[in-house]
Parts: sequence; C-alpha cells; structure tokens
Amino acid sequence: MKNFSKKIAIAAIPAVMALSAPQAESKILLMSQEGWEVSFDGAANAFIMKNSITDAPTSASSGANGAATYETAGGIMGGTAGGETVGIVTGLLPNVWGMTLKAPTNNGIDFSARLGLYTHMNGGENALGNGQINLRETNGSVSGSFGTILIGRSLGIHQSSAILNDMLLFGVGAASSGSNSNTTLGRIGLGYLYTDFQPQISWTTPGLGPIGIKMGVFDPNEVHAETGAIDATELVAPRFEAQITYSTAVNGVSADMWVDGSYQYTEFSTAAQAANWGSQGELAIGEEGISSVGGAAGIKLSYDKFSLVASGFYGRGMGIRGQHSVGTTEASTGALDSLGKPRQSYGGYLQGVADLGVVSVGYSYGGNVQVQTGNDKSSTTVAELNYQDMHSGMIWHNVTDQFRLVAEGGFSTRNWHMGSDQEDTFGGVGGFFFW
Repeated sequence: MKNFSKKIAIAAIPAVMALSAPQAESKILLMSQEGWEVSFDGAANAFIMKNSITDAPTSASSGANGAATYETAGGIMGGTAGGETVGIVTGLLPNVWGMTLKAPTNNGIDFSARLGLYTHMNGGENALGNGQINLRETNGSVSGSFGTILIGRSLGIHQSSAILNDMLLFGVGAASSGSNSNTTLGRIGLGYLYTDFQPQISWTTPGLGPIGIKMGVFDPNEVHAETGAIDATELVAPRFEAQITYSTAVNGVSADMWVDGSYQYTEFSTAAQAANWGSQGELAIGEEGISSVGGAAGIKLSYDKFSLVASGFYGRGMGIRGQHSVGTTEASTGALDSLGKPRQSYGGYLQGVADLGVVSVGYSYGGNVQVQTGNDKSSTTVAELNYQDMHSGMIWHNVTDQFRLVAEGGFSTRNWHMGSDQEDTFGGVGGFFFW
C-alpha cells in the first residue's frame, strides 16, 4: 500500500469542484490593470477512521491449496496482518493549494499556466512531523476558437470520468488507516483503474453542442510484470488516450455519457526477452513487446435530487489497480504474469446519491477482476489476486459553501484464485474545507 499510495492524487481540484463540491466560487482572484489574473483554489481535509481487518491467508491457513503463497503486501488492506487500527488520515483527495496565472486575452486567444501543490499530513513518524508533498500539476495552456491545447503535467484522460463522478472523492474508502502514509485508495482498484497525473500534450475540442472530445499524447509508462525481470521497460512510443462525452436531457432527466480509451506499445529489453525466450513453449514471451489496451464507458443519470452512476472498463496489459501496474508492490497485481504475458482485467461500479435537503446520502458498490493466464492457473507456488470489491456508504452535510462534514463506512474484500480472502470493515468521520 505504501509505495503505491505515494503516487495517488485523484483529480485536479477545479475539475472536482465543478462536479460535486458545494456550489460556490471557490477561488481567490487577483487582477492587474493590464488584465493579468492570478487565482488560488484548493481544499483541505482530515478523517478519523477505524478498520477491522481479518488475517491475510497463508498456505498454512488455506488447507487444500497446498504450497501456495498468498501475495498480500501493498494490497487494499494496507498490510499482511489483521487486527484493529485507528488513524487520522488524509482522504482520497490530498490537501491542495492550486494557482492559475492567466494572461490578458489577445486576438481571441487566452494563455494560462497552472501549478498545483498536493500535500498530505501522513507519511512522517518523527518529531519533525514530516508529511508528503507532490507537484502534480505544472502546465501551460492556450485556448481559442480551436479549443484548448495543454502542455505539461495534468490529470490523465482514460478513466478520468469514472473517478470524477465517484462520491468517494470526498471520502476515504479502501486502506483508510493502519499503514497509510499518503492519500487513501478510495475506489481505486475497486471499480476503475487509477488514471494518475501525467506529462502530456492534449487537445480539447471547442464546443460542439452536446458532444465533447479530448485526446492526448502521453509520456509512456513501464509495464510491470509479476517478476521484475520480465517488465516491459523499453519506452519506444508514446501512449495515446482519448475521450468522447455526450450530454442530453429528456422529460427532466439529464444524462451525461462518456467513452474513453488508452493504447501503448512497450518493448521488452534484450535481457527480459532472454530471461524467458523459448521456455515453457507457448507460455514464453515469444514477442518483442506488449500492446496495452484499455477502454471504459459510463453514464450519469440525474432527476430532481437523485443521481445514478454506472461505469465500467476492460483492459489488456493494464493491471488491476494502477494503469500498467505502475508503483505496484505485489506480484499478484502485475499487468503481466511471471512469463511476461499480458493479463486481462475488467470492473466497474454502481452509485446512487440522494439530496434529502439537510443531508445527502450515497451508496456504491464496485470491484475489479483480474483474469488469470494459463501460467497463473498452473502455478501452485503463488496464488494471484482474482478479484477485489467494496460496498461503501456515505452521508454528508454542507455546513456552508466552504465546509462539508462527512460520515463514511464500508466493507471490502480481496479474493485469490486458489481460494481464501481477506476482509476489511471500516468507518469514520471527517470534513472538507474548500476555497
């Protein structure tokens, strides 16, 4: 959990606020006589959470599974041992201080620059109280009749809508206490894959009525395998991501739909090819590289004070938690098996939210499945992760336009393909301050 969660910040605060934060002009704006503008925005949060975790399975506790070793390090439970834990943590969203600089409009063209500092109170256990700080947004953009072109580090495209519509953006979710050293996992790996903040050159089309299109060229990721010797690390081509959205309304029901995808080709190093070339016949690598392909789709329906979200994805060579299993600390979540063959994964979530006036309530259920390869199934030494899922309930109240109180509880499980599972029951309370 520790290594993986260090890479987590789920969404750019302006985009998140536009979707589900209290409706307010959550920014501080400074203007010059020449037309330059500087705005500040962000959020701070803290939760006190309690977890009750069952013991992780072992070969000794699994009976008929013989010599199987169950991979548990770094999973959604945050560790290998069960027990009761309590922690005061940053939720799925970190604390953020964002700054945007906008130049005066010239000939219908706007230039702006964005810097986002993402901070966490967890991560240090010494007298100095060190936490974590990450620079996840640093970019420039130009906008006009042609749309918007962004260059720099910003939120990815593939699976971004699934994340931005998740109520757990303002909660905690999985890995809510215990060994948490950064942001928590929310529903990452439990309904979608983490999109991450990525170096990119992306283009958002100008207004096309109800249709929106965004596409980009991204800095590629290494594709991680169950064993590091078989990682695909030769970054010979960029990654491509794209999204199409469509919005409509009929008889008071509004619908927001999206389809997005990702493609990346990554080659094995000469050493990785030599490590398994020709071994075990058809299960050997037998190829120079891997095509990682992902697709996702979803819909949000809204009527009066009620909303329903349904979202799903499929991936090949994409992993079960972070895309391409970047930052994974356990073999069983690798995007490739121990012979370098791509694993397939799929998942999704359902979510319902009701605004009851004084408070809002929401419930969601989702999970991710990893399809075992032939080598996974034949192995009796390692039990790879099969699927993990989570039920989550939330209730929240906007005390003011800038302050939200949240209570949350849930139940998550991890299941291995040779049998046995690990369970986590969690709950707690916290709050968000927006500016």
